[in-house]
Amino acid sequence: MSAAPRGEGWGGGTLWPALLALALGLLGIALPQSDFFRAIPGDLGDARFNGLILEHVFRWLSGIDASLLSPGYFFPFPGALTFSDNHFGTVGVYALLRLVGLSPELAYIGWFTFAYVANYLCAYIVLRRFGLSAGGGAVGAFVFAFAMPVLVQAGHAQLGYRFAVPLAILALQRLLRDGHPAPLGWLGIWVTLQFYCSIYLGYFLLLLLGGYLLAAYLVPSSRLVMMRPDRVVAGLVRWPQRGELWRCIGVLVVCAVALIALFAPYAYYADLYGLARNPADIERMLPRIGSYLLADSSWVWGRFSQHVSGIPMRQEHQMFIGAAACLLAIIGVARGASHWARVSAIAMALLVMLTLNVLGLSLYAFVEHLPMANAIRAVSRIGLVMVFPLGLLAGTGFDRLTLGVRSRVGSILAAILVIVLLVECATLRTASVPLSDWRDRLAMSLAEVPGTLAPDAIVYVPRQPNEPLFMTELDGMSVAQRLGRNTINGYSGNSPPGFGFVTDPCDDLIDRLSGYARFMKLDMAQVDALARRVVVVGATLDCAMPRSLPERTHFEGALPKAAFARVHVAIAGLTIANAQQLTVELVVGNGLDTVLASVSDSNQPIRFSWRFLSVDTGAPVSADWATRSELRKDVPAHASEQLRLLIDAPSTPGRYRLEMTMVQEDVAWFHERGMPIARSAQVIEVGSDGRIQRDTRN
Repeated sequence: MSAAPRGEGWGGGTLWPALLALALGLLGIALPQSDFFRAIPGDLGDARFNGLILEHVFRWLSGIDASLLSPGYFFPFPGALTFSDNHFGTVGVYALLRLVGLSPELAYIGWFTFAYVANYLCAYIVLRRFGLSAGGGAVGAFVFAFAMPVLVQAGHAQLGYRFAVPLAILALQRLLRDGHPAPLGWLGIWVTLQFYCSIYLGYFLLLLLGGYLLAAYLVPSSRLVMMRPDRVVAGLVRWPQRGELWRCIGVLVVCAVALIALFAPYAYYADLYGLARNPADIERMLPRIGSYLLADSSWVWGRFSQHVSGIPMRQEHQMFIGAAACLLAIIGVARGASHWARVSAIAMALLVMLTLNVLGLSLYAFVEHLPMANAIRAVSRIGLVMVFPLGLLAGTGFDRLTLGVRSRVGSILAAILVIVLLVECATLRTASVPLSDWRDRLAMSLAEVPGTLAPDAIVYVPRQPNEPLFMTELDGMSVAQRLGRNTINGYSGNSPPGFGFVTDPCDDLIDRLSGYARFMKLDMAQVDALARRVVVVGATLDCAMPRSLPERTHFEGALPKAAFARVHVAIAGLTIANAQQLTVELVVGNGLDTVLASVSDSNQPIRFSWRFLSVDTGAPVSADWATRSELRKDVPAHASEQLRLLIDAPSTPGRYRLEMTMVQEDVAWFHERGMPIARSAQVIEVGSDGRIQRDTRN
C-alpha cells in the first residue's frame, strides 16, 4: 500500500477536508438528532435503558451501587447486567461528563454524540494510512461515521462506538503486508476493545476480519503486496527476534484474559437461566435482498423504499447505503483498483453472502449454532461494520475521480456525488424525545412514591392501560435507580424466569415472585415475605398471593402439528374492570393425552392473542394479532382450566366484539391449524371520550 498522497488533488495533505466533513456531519446530522442537546436521540425505550446502564456503571465506579453485575432491576434475580450490553468500553466518556457536572440526561447525549467523533477520526486516520488523500479519507470516514444504516440505529445507542473496527482492519492489513508480530498484538487489542464497547459489534468485527482473511486468498497478490495468512503464521513461528514475538504473545494473553473476564459472567448467567435465542428470532433478522434497498425514514428514498415488501421486523432491516456512496464505491473498485480495495470488496461480498436469507435459506445456518453466535439476534446490524470497507471503496472512488482523471469532469462528478451523499444522510429522519418529556416522566413517577420507604422496600411500577409494557418497566427501573432501591421491574434483551407478557398487574407481580421462588426453591412463607416488601408506585393493587406455587410443566420445541386442533378456548364473559380495561373470563380446554405445558425452555411459549371486531362493519380494528398474554398455568390432559385476562379496550368510539386465539411463538397460530377462533357473545361500547360506557349482554 502506497503512502498517502501529499500536496495534490482535492485537499492535498491539509486537514481542512477532514475538519469540514466532520463539522458537516456533526452540525447537519449528529447534533440535530439531539436537537442540539435539547432532546434524547431515539425513544423512551432503548435510549432510557442505555442511559440507566451507563448511570449504573458510573454509580458503581463511584461506590454508590454495591454490585456491578446485579444493578437492582429484575430483583431479586442476580446478574441482570449480563442480559444485555454493559458499556464497559465506553462508560469512561459518560463518567467524565458526569464528573464535570452534567446531569445523567445531558451526559448521555454527550456520550451518544462523541461516538460520531471517535468513529470519524479513527476511520479518517486509518484511511489516510491506507493511502487515500485528505479528500478521499474525509469522504470514506464520513461514510463510516454518518451513513444511513448507521443513523437508523440512533435508537440503539449501544451500537454507536465502532472506532476500533477501522483500527483492527489496519492492524490486519499491516500484519498481512509485513508479517511482523507487532500488528498481531494491536489486532488483539482492537478486537478486545470493540467487544468491550459492544459485544454485537465485536462479533461482527470477527466476521469482517474472517472475510478479509478469506479474501486474501481469493485476490491474487505478490509477496511484496500481501502475504497469504498461512505464510504469515509460518513466518511468525520462525520469527528471529524472539523478544518481539514474546511481547506479542504477552499482549494476546492479556487480551484473552480480558475477554474471558468479559464473557465468563455472561456464560455463567446464560447457563443459570437457560438463556438462548430461538433460531426463528435469528432467521427474521437475517438480511434479505430487499433489506439493502430499505430506507423508510429517508426524505430522498423513503417513497421508493416503501415499495419493498415482505421483510419481517422491517425496522431492523434498514440497510440501504445510499446512491452516492454506492456509486463512489463502484468507481473505487473498478478496473485498476488497488489490491486492498479489491480485498475489501471481496470481504464485503463474502459477508453479504454469509448472512443473506433467500427464501428461508442462508449459509448463516452453519454459523448461528457456534458459541456466542446464538446470542446475536439482529444479524442485519452487520451493516454497521460493513460500512468500513464500503467507506474505503467510496474514498478510493473519490480519489480516482479527483486524482486519477486529469480533467474537470472527474472533479465535478466527485463534487456532485459528495453533495448527494451529504443530502442523503442529512435528510434521514430519526426519532428523538424532548428532555422535558424524559424528566417529566421520571418526576411524575417519583411524585407517586410514598414519603417513607422501609429500608428493604422493593419498588414496583405496574403496567398502565393503553401503554406499552416496556414503558412502565423502565419507569420502575428509573425510579429505583434515583431512589437507590431495588425493583422487580426489568427491561433488557433477556429476562429471568417468571417475566413474560402478562396483562394483569397482580398476575404479573405474582408470576415474578413465583418465578423467583421456583428458581430458588423457596416456600410460600418466603414468597409472602418478599411480597410484603413490594411498594407499588402509580397504582393501588390488592394482590392475594396463592396458597401454594402452581404446578407449571416445562417443555421444549414445537407442539405436534395435530395438537393445535385439540386445544380450544372460549370466552365465558366480559366485565368492565375500569374506564379503559376489560376483564375477560376464559376457559381453555385440552383434548390432548398429555398436559398442555406452560413453560417453554426453548423460548417458544404458548400465549393468548386477541383483537376487537367492529359490530357495525364486521371488520377487525387491527388486521394482525399483535396482543399477547402468557398461558400462566398448565391445562391437564382431557380437562379444562379457567383463566382471567385484563385487556385494554379500543380507544376509538364504537361497538365491539372480542375475538381470542392462541399462538405458540415462532411455531404456529392455533387457529391456522384447526382451533376455532373464540368470539364474545357480549358487545362492549366505547364512548367519544375513549371510556367504556357499558357492556351489552346478549
